[in-house]
Amino acid sequence: MKFKRLSNDKVQIIVSSEDLEKRDVKKWDLMPNSPKAQEFFQEMLDQAYEECGFEVDSDTQLMVEAYPMTTDSLVITLTKVKRNFRDIIEHDLDDDTEELFDDFEDEEIAELESDELIYLFREFEDAVQLAKHIKDDYKELCTMYKHDNVYYLVFLEPDNLSDHALGMLGEYGALVHLAEAYLLEYGQTMIKNDAIKVLANL
Repeated sequence: MKFKRLSNDKVQIIVSSEDLEKRDVKKWDLMPNSPKAQEFFQEMLDQAYEECGFEVDSDTQLMVEAYPMTTDSLVITLTKVKRNFRDIIEHDLDDDTEELFDDFEDEEIAELESDELIYLFREFEDAVQLAKHIKDDYKELCTMYKHDNVYYLVFLEPDNLSDHALGMLGEYGALVHLAEAYLLEYGQTMIKNDAIKVLANL
């Protein structure tokens, strides 16, 4: 892993496919409450402190953004949260990150604290295609929201997602760990509870 201190409150980490393979971590392992995700995250924090002095205490809240480079490689940005959570979700990328990742289509934003599994889709058709692929794998509650011209699928029973479904989610969407209450307050409910079934039939 390679570390770059972007500011007092932000550090960027390049995680190669070799880094993931060495730790036997796949992209879809990085789920809320996953032991592998928590262990990997703690290792990143420890190395970030050793490599560039990025210190996080027990009271620090972090925003974690992960930009896929390849199927398994990621660039992860850790930001100490001092502003309103909504402001951070809607913030613009800094110029350096924008220049490096103009071609990336996926964006993942995580708090590592939510119980629901939420994926962001930049295009409605991406959500439709995802639903067609996983309709036989996931038949539990799922709600679709729209906010700031992007779409979110909230899986209320993520433990019932198969490995195949998680793999497809990584292909079509971007993992976003935030509370469904945020989308209820600021977003628009498009399909309640039966999103996968409805989208798969379009």
